[in-house]
Amino acid sequence: MLYLFILNLMLISNFLNSDAQKFFPTDSEISEYLVIEKFVNFNGTNLILTREISYTNQEKAFIAINPETLETFLIRDTNFIEIDGFHFEDMPFTKIKNSFYNNSNTIGEFNKKEKLIQKNALVLLTTDLCPTDKPLDTNFYKAIAETEKNTSNKIVFIIFFSGKWIEEHKNEFEWLKTNNFKFISGNHTYSHHIIKEKFPNLKLRNEIIKTEIIMLKNGLIPSCFFRFPGLKYNPENLTILYEMNLLPLSVNFWGGQKSYPQKSILLVHSNGSVSVEVKKFIKFLKDIRTKNIKFVSPENWFKS
Repeated sequence: MLYLFILNLMLISNFLNSDAQKFFPTDSEISEYLVIEKFVNFNGTNLILTREISYTNQEKAFIAINPETLETFLIRDTNFIEIDGFHFEDMPFTKIKNSFYNNSNTIGEFNKKEKLIQKNALVLLTTDLCPTDKPLDTNFYKAIAETEKNTSNKIVFIIFFSGKWIEEHKNEFEWLKTNNFKFISGNHTYSHHIIKEKFPNLKLRNEIIKTEIIMLKNGLIPSCFFRFPGLKYNPENLTILYEMNLLPLSVNFWGGQKSYPQKSILLVHSNGSVSVEVKKFIKFLKDIRTKNIKFVSPENWFKS
């Protein structure tokens, strides 16, 4: 079986490409899905195993995070050595995780005291696919492709998927997977319940897991990035994200702003419900060269 052979030989990058589907079993279902935390060395690379996946064909796999690059991978249940967690204390992922938890806030929240600029910004591009009956706004993705062609550089961006959106937009989801975009799969919960009062951590955990399983069943590897629906949360909800090794990203730059932080997290809704954001984003793209705007990967955004 091709899936077993390749997983035994190599890691699979979270960046989706046209060949990624071959790494996922087509004749076996997920029978058990566990949140874990194991510190391991895999072929000379230190990884954090965060999910254990059992399949009905008796095979087992793990979702792993590279704590240096923040990339996620799928590895088979073989060829790794468990090591002590103290080896990971000074690695970027651990520092980022401890920082948001200790400060009791999500990452990249808007700060009124932060200096705003109009050029020379580093931008982490993100888009949310919240549940909706409206069609995908493909203009957002086509604008990215056109910019890549003009600059000869791939733009890495995060798509925050709600599980319900994936289930209800199968054709559009397949379109995303087959157009060679360099996106990372973030978690936006299953039902997109906006937290306005106390929200049980167990319920949040189940919403996250349900979406991760839907991602895996549809050929995506869930990343370590999470976004609260509507950016609303209670500080106690951060505990479950910490335990699940998820990094909650907020937003400090919305399409249409003339000024923005030097380190920006830009959100553009591409689910068809906020077309004005997409139009403003397309206008913004026309000026990125003259304003020296650089789209960066999560790894480089956090390192800067």
